[in-house]
Amino acid sequence: MSIDKNGGHSVWPMIQTLVLIATAAGIFLSIGRRDQEVSTHSEQIHELRDITHELVKSQVLGQANDNSHVRLIDDLKRRIEKLEDNE
Repeated sequence: MSIDKNGGHSVWPMIQTLVLIATAAGIFLSIGRRDQEVSTHSEQIHELRDITHELVKSQVLGQANDNSHVRLIDDLKRRIEKLEDNE
């Protein structure tokens, strides 16, 4: 530390050290917040991926059921037409 004209120590080095410590703390807090945000977003993306997977699965099953219903309706229609033709 340097001595000023009055024989006391200068306050500037202490202030510079405090500012440096505060700046470093701010940087670490900012990095911590960003890490937390990345972690949160990662969890949300994982959940969204699972939801999308289930939606695709349900859509495929729905399409398969639709095709099954169409075949069933076509079969019933042929049977009705067959009955009508026999009359």
